[in-house]
Amino acid sequence: MWHDLTIQNAAQIGEFYSKVIGWQKEGLSMGEYEDYMMKETGTGEAVAGVCHARGSNDYLPPQWLMYVLVPNLDESIEACRQL
Repeated sequence: MWHDLTIQNAAQIGEFYSKVIGWQKEGLSMGEYEDYMMKETGTGEAVAGVCHARGSNDYLPPQWLMYVLVPNLDESIEACRQL
């Protein structure tokens, strides 16, 4: 469903992906600072996020995080427990 990168230097890394992949970087207000949505140039579709390692993410090492959708969260949690 979504991917985002949590990193200390989000502004610079957003510029890196803009130049390397061609994504457009758009600020996303987090209150006192901005994280970034990365969008495809042709469509403007948001494809990823580049986030500062702040707030609830301040303990995370630099990494891409993957988010997925499941049809039923309770059933998926139970399957995880069983497996």
